[in-house]
Amino acid sequence: MEKAYSNFFISSLLLLLHLYLLETVRSDAVHTDESALLALKASFTLNSSHPLTQNWSSQSSICDWIGVTCGSRHHRVTALNISNMNILGNIAPQLGNLSFLVSLDVSQNNLHGDLPQDLSRLRRLKVMDFAFNNFSGEIPMWFGSNSSSISKLETLSVRNNRLQGNIPKEIGNLKNLKELILFGNQFTGTIPLSIFNMSSLEILGLSNNQLTGSLPVDICHRLHRIKSIGIISNHLSGHIPPGLSNCTELYELSLSYNSFNGTIPPEIVNLERLQFLNLGGNKLRGTIPANIGNLRKLQQLQLENNYMVGSIPHTISNLSSLWMLNLNTNSLSGIIPR
Repeated sequence: MEKAYSNFFISSLLLLLHLYLLETVRSDAVHTDESALLALKASFTLNSSHPLTQNWSSQSSICDWIGVTCGSRHHRVTALNISNMNILGNIAPQLGNLSFLVSLDVSQNNLHGDLPQDLSRLRRLKVMDFAFNNFSGEIPMWFGSNSSSISKLETLSVRNNRLQGNIPKEIGNLKNLKELILFGNQFTGTIPLSIFNMSSLEILGLSNNQLTGSLPVDICHRLHRIKSIGIISNHLSGHIPPGLSNCTELYELSLSYNSFNGTIPPEIVNLERLQFLNLGGNKLRGTIPANIGNLRKLQQLQLENNYMVGSIPHTISNLSSLWMLNLNTNSLSGIIPR
């Protein structure tokens, strides 16, 4: 009887000790998250009336702070959304301590400086949105490098900042990336071939940069899931690859205002899901593909400012969803189809 009571006492004591240690670890982890967010707040310039000035305080639980979402089990920060809050400042490196963070959105503010390397430790991160700020410098090499932990990243958006330099080829190592949105910066050099090997990629946005080079002939060899390719207003040249017809999920192909030459590949009419075809402002010659009317879902067709000749194909009348047609400044002839 005494032995059984002794065993019960020891078991209860061990259980209480385990629960105490578990709660201590959890409390320390939550404190780590709080310290990281307070360091982030300290890196901002906020006036006294700004929502974060009073709300982000150690007097209340971080899970009640504006823009913060916590997990129900561990009460750790899983999402941070402080977009469009008129914040001036930079990103504190302590943000990399939010080890449970899945989504980070600081878009539409006035943040500046570099993207700290400490963010590479966010191994659970799936969404990283830094769009519409004033971040400068280059995209860090740690994006996709072997030393980086952000292998689960699905969305990377740094659109409309002041980033420059080459796009690092290491980005191609992000095997789960679905959206790569880099337009509206000052990137130069060629598009890394590693990007065209990302079989998970669905949206590629590189418009309004200073990129050069050409598109690979086998552009769709690995891009099986690609739905949108936007590379408007760059300095790309060469031919538009006929292999684009193998991107069967494509609904947008926007390559306007580059220096593409040659003809529009006739194979492009096989893209049955295509809704937006924008090829204006290039050096394209030849005729409009005769079977352009096969693109029954096409809503926007822009071929302006090229050297297109011949007549407007009568099949264009099959495009019942079309709401924008721009063929100006070419050398087209003949009659307008009824």
